[in-house]
Amino acid sequence: MPNPSNRFEVRMSDELVKEFEDIQQETGLNGAEVFRRAIALYRIAKRASKDGEQVILRAKDRERELVSI
Repeated sequence: MPNPSNRFEVRMSDELVKEFEDIQQETGLNGAEVFRRAIALYRIAKRASKDGEQVILRAKDRERELVSI
């Protein structure tokens, strides 16, 4: 059972709420899981940046660096 002290509220703009709901609908994940995965990705990107590494987004025909974390 989750610890009630581990719960918190997040205030989001209407635009961010829409993005969040779109992600839930597209993935079939609930809000808590979307949030956990977002935090995990942020942690990876932040650690990479701290270690002088780059986060690269690659598609078949292009590549771009994620720079602002």
